Amino acid sequence: MKLPPLQSIRAFEAIARLGSVTGAASELSVTHSAVSHQIRNLEQWIGIPLIERNGRGIRLTEAGERYGAVVCPAFERIYKETELLQRQPYGAAARVSCVPMFAVSWLLPQLPEFWAKHPEIQISLHYSRDEPEISPEIDVGVYFGRANDFKDFLAIPLLPGTEVPVGSPSYLEKTGYKSLDDLPKLTLLNYHYPTFWSDWLKRAGLPGPLAGQQKEFLDGNLALAATMAGEGVMLASKAVVASQLRSRTLVPLSERGIHDDAYYLILTPKSRSIPRNALIFVQWLQSLSGTLRLGVPQPSR
Repeated sequence: MKLPPLQSIRAFEAIARLGSVTGAASELSVTHSAVSHQIRNLEQWIGIPLIERNGRGIRLTEAGERYGAVVCPAFERIYKETELLQRQPYGAAARVSCVPMFAVSWLLPQLPEFWAKHPEIQISLHYSRDEPEISPEIDVGVYFGRANDFKDFLAIPLLPGTEVPVGSPSYLEKTGYKSLDDLPKLTLLNYHYPTFWSDWLKRAGLPGPLAGQQKEFLDGNLALAATMAGEGVMLASKAVVASQLRSRTLVPLSERGIHDDAYYLILTPKSRSIPRNALIFVQWLQSLSGTLRLGVPQPSR
């Protein structure tokens, strides 16, 4: 790969961004003539004018506009990643963003195993309720949905997303719950997706929720805590609450589920490879019991 001289590209980027040779010279701490010289070198190297005079100032030619649309974002990415590396040494941590219930109920209890195997790798864990965004500060995300919901990411299924109604045995005993016919006696706890219970009841062939029967929570983690405290029943992924089901701190009301076609997905940006430590973390996730192990993203080179 043969590229133009870096100094010439840097001078062009500054002019394209600032719209001024004088401004570019000031930012780069060089003379006006030195910037002009670098631009002439770049134009000779490419073989086409990139900048032209406009009265007392300058403007980009059509080719310059096109080149600037590529060069300026590239320098911005380099700047942001450099700034990030200065704050945090490269490879020091795998930067992971997770939805709340997955992070607290499934991931955190298993992290000691990762640290026992990889004591040299830190995990910087971000608790996120929002849709994932491509960010230089995040290497890996774990989010709920379908692969085509996340167009900018490589999406690898980690856990099945099937959700079933669950509750604490003490709550079900207190309310006299025996079968689905007793469902109107129960408080239905909801979070983030207001149609979850309506969708499940429809699939089960049951009437919709009664007026005032549902309580809303900000995220699944709060709904799970309320369910375990005996405040009601919720729809939860069998995979995410597997430990609670095994210990019978939660029990399923039915094996009928919704979102059979959804998953907890490992997301990595399509626009860049992920660091080695983040790849090691992903491979560890996929080695855990109950995971699907359907693919592995590529490390950065």
